Amino acid sequence: MKRTLVLVTLLAVIAAAFIGCGQTEERPAEKEEDIAGAAGDISKFAGDWYVDGSLKNGHISIDESGHVESYSFEDIFNYEGVLKCEKYENPDGTTGYLYNIYDDGGEFVIGFYEPEEEDFYEIFSGQDGEVHYVRSDHCTE
Repeated sequence: MKRTLVLVTLLAVIAAAFIGCGQTEERPAEKEEDIAGAAGDISKFAGDWYVDGSLKNGHISIDESGHVESYSFEDIFNYEGVLKCEKYENPDGTTGYLYNIYDDGGEFVIGFYEPEEEDFYEIFSGQDGEVHYVRSDHCTE
């Protein structure tokens, strides 16, 4: 009888620990869309984007869900990945959004600032602006 009482008491203590006695409530992780709100509309990047606006150059293809495929100037497949909208904060406290491409291994590839125009057709890479992409409907041969 004593053994049973000790066993039941021990099980009650273990159960209380697993039920959450003293635990704090966990908040669910924010989704990229929640972080960015209206600014996080990745679908506006959907299309084929050619380096320097030439259809003879390499390009990236982005679908409305943010899936990315990259091709070299010889139309050779480079990588698959995803476009994500990520919020950043400047030293002065202002915030903005970056649209970053990560390959399927999770490695950062390239990023773009939030375009200022609603109907944009070109994007430049990050702060350096070195890589320039133009949407296919505005490209030249």
